Amino acid sequence: MERIAVPSLLVLAMAMGCANDRDSAHDIVSEKSQPMTEQADAHGTTMPTYPSTDEWSHANEKQKARAKRSFVELRMRHVPVYHGPLFVNDEDRTTLQTPQDVALRTLVLWAVELRAEGVPRAEAREIVDNLDLWEYVSADEKRFLDDETPSPEECQKLVWRLESLWVLMWSLGYIDELDWPNGMCDVSVLAGMIAEIEDDPEFITSAKLRSATEILDAQDLIMRIHWAARDAYLHQGGTIPEELDWSSDPDYVPATVCAGGGVVEQRHKVLNWLVNYLSPESWDDVDTPA
Repeated sequence: MERIAVPSLLVLAMAMGCANDRDSAHDIVSEKSQPMTEQADAHGTTMPTYPSTDEWSHANEKQKARAKRSFVELRMRHVPVYHGPLFVNDEDRTTLQTPQDVALRTLVLWAVELRAEGVPRAEAREIVDNLDLWEYVSADEKRFLDDETPSPEECQKLVWRLESLWVLMWSLGYIDELDWPNGMCDVSVLAGMIAEIEDDPEFITSAKLRSATEILDAQDLIMRIHWAARDAYLHQGGTIPEELDWSSDPDYVPATVCAGGGVVEQRHKVLNWLVNYLSPESWDDVDTPA
């Protein structure tokens, strides 16, 4: 699929983190970014400093360790981080979506994505009909699939569900790892995998999820990348680093043409859904607030 514009910048202009408790979390929307201090790495390149998780009074040891693992990844690209306490729930306070629900959501998103790509309405709806998926289709998705002439803008927005699908297939073990989110997923690989499983009932009945630790690690990391992208967007004239890489004098490009922005947005949404963040009533209600 050709590179396309990021569908919506509302998420980049909104808060992006997840905190352990909303009543004790810092409000990143209203609070100005804390000043960033910098230090030089072994190669003499300036990089931001990272907070000491030992000072996070409300975080338990699992949450502190998870943040430290994220920092290892972020340091490689000098990604700025929020210096207040910011962390996701731990395993003991997380109830993942069931493997079957994840498989069902994958198939629903596949039908929606195909329709967004221009597949005839009847063909996209046939996937939902044949697999008896309508009860798992959200209200917004049903409206889209019912629409005989959806707008190009809505189709473009929903094409990005490919990135959500990529994460779902990772969570089900079909993809080995989630790479740095600076570019689109391998659409041909994704399409090939789903083509093999969409008519196989065992894809649903035998579905298995990765561990809560793996999924929470991915959520924590994408939350921090999303915060950094938002911070850059707000303080760099609506631009973000093209590769979501802040090292080596990054090229800042308009967020509207940066593929990484769309990838991060989708990953954050679907990972929040996987861990039932804020207990959304449906897929349409999944959010990424601070």
